[in-house]
Amino acid sequence: MKKETKTAPQTAVPEKPAAPERVHGLDLISKYRGAIMGFAALWILFFHEWVTLFVNNQVGVNIEGYLKRIGFCGVDIFLLLSGIGLTFAIRKGNVLTFYYRRIKRILLPFLVMAIIRCALEKWPIIEFWKNISGINFYTKSIYSFLWFVPAILTLYLFFPWYYKLFTKTKKPVLFFLCSLEVWLVFSLFVRETMRGDLYGFTNRIPVFLAGVLLGWLTQQKKTTFTKGTWCLIAITFVTGLYLAYITNYKDYYLLVPTSNCCVPNFMISVSLPFLMAKFLDILSHAKYTKPVGIGLTKVLSFFGTFSLEFYCVQEWLGWKIMGKMFEQQRPGWLINLAVLLAITAVSFAAHFLFQQFWKLVDWLFGMIPKPGKKAAAEQSK
Repeated sequence: MKKETKTAPQTAVPEKPAAPERVHGLDLISKYRGAIMGFAALWILFFHEWVTLFVNNQVGVNIEGYLKRIGFCGVDIFLLLSGIGLTFAIRKGNVLTFYYRRIKRILLPFLVMAIIRCALEKWPIIEFWKNISGINFYTKSIYSFLWFVPAILTLYLFFPWYYKLFTKTKKPVLFFLCSLEVWLVFSLFVRETMRGDLYGFTNRIPVFLAGVLLGWLTQQKKTTFTKGTWCLIAITFVTGLYLAYITNYKDYYLLVPTSNCCVPNFMISVSLPFLMAKFLDILSHAKYTKPVGIGLTKVLSFFGTFSLEFYCVQEWLGWKIMGKMFEQQRPGWLINLAVLLAITAVSFAAHFLFQQFWKLVDWLFGMIPKPGKKAAAEQSK
């Protein structure tokens, strides 16, 4: 007779919970877009309003002065992110819907700030019109009034047509490179006749187009980042910092007029957002730094939510506060803190009020029956 052998009952080994899915490469920009926008907004404020604090420490003086000097790179980061974002926004409706949503986001902060300054600084009506219409931007100086707004509106205007050609071509990357070549030929052709300040706008067209390319690549979901990719991004960033130094401090001419806001800014703005997103992602997932990473992301994202209002308010309000505090001989750190808090409070409040205004407008328009729906209702009766 065969003996039966008892086998020990097998206990199920509990499965480890799946680790949260991590995003990599291009998707990181979308994930941390708000935080990157917040960082860019603060960097622009640093450029415009920051009172330098280092005096006796020469290393600190050099670093602080350099970061302040190149703070206008924040604008290029905004343009890159705008280019990426528009490739997603254009898919949500027709061209008219696209224009409406873009103007809706930008119009109120720009107009309200123009009205306030017109009233307080007693602009002539014709000057008010020229500032808000962009006439002064193109005929007088791009820095006449909040230059970023007419600049980005110009890019918004041409984007749908550019993107239509871009997506229809069989080789979008080659189309992008050809667009850069057209931009370069134009920039060199008009360098003797075009105003120097206009290059402050046209020199930033490439970074916007790069954003469009990155947005399209993100949607294709075919691009993977390797260690080599990250090394190349880091090298691009360091090279951009070096070129920013020689063009800003040594007046080095590089490729086109107003060189300090062209190639250096392009290299910094196409690399820094990736490095920053990667840094935040590592902080937010590492065991001991997770609270720091999540907290830092939330703080930066907070400023990213009202970055346009933050920009529109900062120069005028910041100068007013700084002027009074300089007269009172307040310390630099206190001036910086007061400027940051005041601009944050005013711009956040403005952002909230503008949101409520547009909700009311949308609600009112929603109450109006559309002709098509009205006719259908009558037919059903």
